Amino acid sequence: MPRPSKGPRLFLRKARPDKRQASVWVIRDGSKEVGTGCGPGEVAEAGLKLAEYIQAKWTPAPSGPNGAADPADVLLADVLALYAEGRAAKAPDPKAVRARLSALLEFWGESTVADIRRSTCEAYVAHRILQPIKMAKDPATARRVTDQGARRELEDLSAAIGYWHDEHPLTRRPKVVLPAKAESTRDALDRSQAARLLLAAMGWRLNPKTGKWKRLQKSSRLNRAHLRRFALIGFYTGTRPGVIPKLLWEESLTQAWVDLDEGIIYRRGKAERDHRTKRRPLVVIPNRLLAHLRRWREMDRAASIALREDHLKAGGDPLQIPQLVSVLHHGGRPLAGRIRTGFEGMVRDAGLPEEITPHWMRHTCATWLMERDAKPWEAASFTGMTTKTLEDCYGHHRPSNRARARKALG
Repeated sequence: MPRPSKGPRLFLRKARPDKRQASVWVIRDGSKEVGTGCGPGEVAEAGLKLAEYIQAKWTPAPSGPNGAADPADVLLADVLALYAEGRAAKAPDPKAVRARLSALLEFWGESTVADIRRSTCEAYVAHRILQPIKMAKDPATARRVTDQGARRELEDLSAAIGYWHDEHPLTRRPKVVLPAKAESTRDALDRSQAARLLLAAMGWRLNPKTGKWKRLQKSSRLNRAHLRRFALIGFYTGTRPGVIPKLLWEESLTQAWVDLDEGIIYRRGKAERDHRTKRRPLVVIPNRLLAHLRRWREMDRAASIALREDHLKAGGDPLQIPQLVSVLHHGGRPLAGRIRTGFEGMVRDAGLPEEITPHWMRHTCATWLMERDAKPWEAASFTGMTTKTLEDCYGHHRPSNRARARKALG
């Protein structure tokens, strides 16, 4: 496997004991080292030298017709760095993109664009499926990265090469060979399964042997308060699971928020732009969910008052009084990331298959809409997906389709 590269960076080379050489900032780039002529106290000047070095490195000398560069002269580390700086930062989920780019960089290291071939792409997949997933606590027992996960990373590699090629043309653009795309195992929950999941979110556990439900202790029930909100919002609106934890009670320019007066969930902040592949249109809140949201809002207001009183009694700063501004919160704090561990425990306690993930709620909402024969463009707008995606993935659930077929057959 190629040696990983950390990319160009500053390093303070200390003075030699014999004092024949003073401390100086240098630029380290792989095995190469470039002096800056800047001493320890000239950090800003050294930073400018590093910026100039990187800029010069990302502007390769033309080696082909029409000023194009030879792929053998372009490091993949530079290609991925440019993509991370330019395109990845504007992606719907920048953190996930950075994680995939990190996995790519670990394998390709100091390889060049010319090293991309069918054999090296296959070697990458073979390498990745032996690696534990990144968030695993114990790598020895953790599940491994799937070939579909490796496929998604290679898709980013292909996109990064295209992004580089648009800025710095290549004499040829190598093809990134992807593993076959597997059929999705994701499905929708039926009404009884959804009810079991909600019951688990409320603090109950199903005994698979007796089929009876057991009430969990109070602390466990409190730990799942945010999961109840998460599940209900997911089932009733089909909102992507990555958006639900970002919901705020007040209008926001940068985050999704809830307008209880108008009965609308804005899936993106007023200043956020929509993404072509991850649409986030507003959604009118169904009446049953609206009642839950209003009740939760009153609960959070009461909790905020209690937090304020405790804060002031403890001698806290009156200008920094804590408030519950997030619809989903745990221990009074907004959720730091995606809901994974808690949801897995909820699925387990409900006695449901372990492959069920938060995204199943979105599939469930879309399926239920089609089973109720909702108009495709209305259902697509409601869930935030294209009409084509809705028809392709859920059209077979529409009862009117079968009715028309039976009528045509007499």
